Amino acid sequence: MKATVADIARSCGLSTATVDRVLNNRPGASAANRQRVMEAAKQLGYLPTLDQVVLPSKPANLEFFLPIGSNAFMADLAHHIEDYAARLPLVASCRIHNLAGISPGALQGAVENLSLKANGVGVIAVDHPRTRNILRELVEAGIRLVTLVSDVPAAPRSAYVGIDNRVAGRTAALLMGRFLGGRTGHLAMMVGSRSYRGHEEREMGFRSVLSEEFPNLTVSSAVEINDEPDASYR
Repeated sequence: MKATVADIARSCGLSTATVDRVLNNRPGASAANRQRVMEAAKQLGYLPTLDQVVLPSKPANLEFFLPIGSNAFMADLAHHIEDYAARLPLVASCRIHNLAGISPGALQGAVENLSLKANGVGVIAVDHPRTRNILRELVEAGIRLVTLVSDVPAAPRSAYVGIDNRVAGRTAALLMGRFLGGRTGHLAMMVGSRSYRGHEEREMGFRSVLSEEFPNLTVSSAVEINDEPDASYR
């Protein structure tokens, strides 16, 4: 007998409304509740209709390529990815690759160690023709691709997971202008690397708000620090 929405709701301890939202891929359900519904539906053998979310046939093997280095943000991101993946029943394995730099060559070398069992890849990479070719080859091999933090829109990725970096830059400029209280002056900008589309977008957003809202402030220099803390102090 086919499982019903009510059966799934009882199994996972959620309302039928929440279960319906998840199965029909509508907003209004948290990531945790979505996972609970998906797990219960799979255990009960629920068969979705054509317009509903399709449950994976087996747990996925995921691999992430991150330029961690000495970057605390990257290290924290890697930790949270591993921690969350360990709690998801639809993830069979999760492996983090620490890239030796941000160059396309570093990504190419790491991808050569990709498991043959990999179903999905998450990557933080620079937007470069060689990078796009590497990512395209992964997708052509049947691997689902997600870009993280900084997008590579020309790559055939399934999704981009991250903030709107241009809005982030605009927000930073708005705060800076208000904190300075109408004073006139020159600003120094430190950019991680313009090779990242996300960093370039933040700089664009920052500069655009300064020119629009705070013409009394001028960016006199913009230095790429390549995510090295010591370079910031120098």
